[in-house]
Amino acid sequence: MRHWRDKWLVQRILSGDKAAGERFVAEHYAAIYRFLRNLTGSKEEAEDLTQQTFLRAWEALSRYRGDASLSTWLHAIAYHEYTHWRRAQREHAPLEEAVEVQDEQAEQNLEAVLVRWAIQRLSPEHREVFVLHYVQGFSINEIARILGIPAGTVKSRLFFARLRLQALLSEVVPETAGDASYQEVLRMAVRIAEVMVTPTPLRPGATAHAKCRVEADAPVRRVYALLPDGSTITFRKVSETEFELQEHVPWDAPTGTYPVTLVAETETGERTTFATTITIA
Repeated sequence: MRHWRDKWLVQRILSGDKAAGERFVAEHYAAIYRFLRNLTGSKEEAEDLTQQTFLRAWEALSRYRGDASLSTWLHAIAYHEYTHWRRAQREHAPLEEAVEVQDEQAEQNLEAVLVRWAIQRLSPEHREVFVLHYVQGFSINEIARILGIPAGTVKSRLFFARLRLQALLSEVVPETAGDASYQEVLRMAVRIAEVMVTPTPLRPGATAHAKCRVEADAPVRRVYALLPDGSTITFRKVSETEFELQEHVPWDAPTGTYPVTLVAETETGERTTFATTITIA
């Protein structure tokens, strides 16, 4: 059982545990609402579809087997409700209305508003995978499960979604813009999605184990860590997305917390960084 915690929570709900039911809704409501709001471009429609999603999920709880996380399972139900809603629309609302749909935080940042504006102009198929991956944080395989399509199709749609966003944003945002949200979108060809270092904290004389997961449109050429003294350590490639390293911590290593930057580079020249810290005690 991979998702034993989720399975346990569902069993508690089915046994009549009110607190477990409240926890289920509290943990997932905001993510489902954000997902549907980005897909529909409408606060009111997203609220209605979120309510409908949890109603459907509640009715189907007894069929949850734990093969996927509750989050993935719920997003699949939300997507199903969204597709029904989309088919029921006689005509799409004018795209210009999408600019009015903004988070409270996004309203304070013009570039963030423009990113949301551009996302609403993607085709439904491209918008779905983009939101699931870059907004909701799901992996390629999880998106494939949610949408019921091959992982290769997910990768292809992500690639063309980024190309379309780049074209849209290049028309309305000057390249000289500073620390802009839209620039993050244009760099999404590669990202370091997850990093894990053990043991924590590190001990002098011990062996440090590090793993990271990289998601990219093109094959990843290498991943390395840039240490505070300027030296680098290269990760070993385990699979197309997984990288790891083992490194001995010197006996005379000074204790403290130190910044470390992970760098991932693709075969086509894209590059991204991920800032983290390590503690030696």
